[in-house]
Amino acid sequence: MNVLKLALIILLTFSIDTSGRIFDDLFTVKIPQNEYSITNDGLILAFNQMSARLTGTKDTSVLKSLNALGINKSSFVESYKVIQEEGLSFLEVIFNKGLTIKLFREQNIPIFGINRPEITILAKVDDGKNNIFYISGGVNYDEQAEINSFVNSLKMLSQQRGLHIDLPLSDIKFSEQLNNETLFSSFQDSIKDLYSYSFIRELEIFRDSVSTWTLKASSNHYRFNTLKQLFDFALSAIEKDIDSLLFIDRSPESQGQIIINAVNLQSFEDFKNFEAAIEEIFAISNLRLSKASKDKFIFKGNIEYSINQIKKELSSHSYLQLLNFDENQRSLTLKFK
Repeated sequence: MNVLKLALIILLTFSIDTSGRIFDDLFTVKIPQNEYSITNDGLILAFNQMSARLTGTKDTSVLKSLNALGINKSSFVESYKVIQEEGLSFLEVIFNKGLTIKLFREQNIPIFGINRPEITILAKVDDGKNNIFYISGGVNYDEQAEINSFVNSLKMLSQQRGLHIDLPLSDIKFSEQLNNETLFSSFQDSIKDLYSYSFIRELEIFRDSVSTWTLKASSNHYRFNTLKQLFDFALSAIEKDIDSLLFIDRSPESQGQIIINAVNLQSFEDFKNFEAAIEEIFAISNLRLSKASKDKFIFKGNIEYSINQIKKELSSHSYLQLLNFDENQRSLTLKFK
């Protein structure tokens, strides 16, 4: 079988599908038991992490403004419990979605919706001893503790920032075959087609001497004395990618009312699902039905931040497709997939 075709089969079989762009657990936070001493402290830590997810930023000024209000952060908790995962204890906290969104909107703090960009990591490793391979989330690297730590750090980063970070290659034996540059280039193009909604971060890691490692990223080369230093630098670069992807576009001049034309709603269930899908876009508020006909429903709503932010969240949406935007009429035409 053609190796490129086999690559696509593996991707389609093992990777996260397009619905993975929805971060369903935006209001559910898990705090390791060793990070808090009493339950209330754990609830406060969970609220702070949820705030960073919602706002898309780790800027401490957001928390400072919330702390200045003197709010009881635990009052936004819907439920909590201690759970066990992989032999470790966590405090799982679920926040009340409606109350939390209301708080942030009342304080004029921008928040990013549930449908979010996704990052795909293509990390190619040549350690000079083994066959070239690509880092996968489904493999335990017995002799490379630094790689295991890097993969675990990506999982933690995904939870902390509220977006999916994908390592699409799940068959490491197959990935070892992809050490031909021409083949890799074609394979990379195929991934970009398959993950067209995803930001792809390419990393090339290779040992260039007994005591040094080199990271190639964005056509730049960086040299490190240890693999740990290299991965720490890579994680820092990925965090900057996340900052850019979750940046909320605010434009006061484009705020105001917006008209949303909904097409392809075939049933009452479609209608309710469309409403729910729009409510996942936090850049739109106060949605209400204005007019209904046999083939089209017209809604009105308010633009919270900007038209560009609405488009940004729509571009990552699994169930809504933007067909047209009339700037003069401030009107969107959306198709329910």
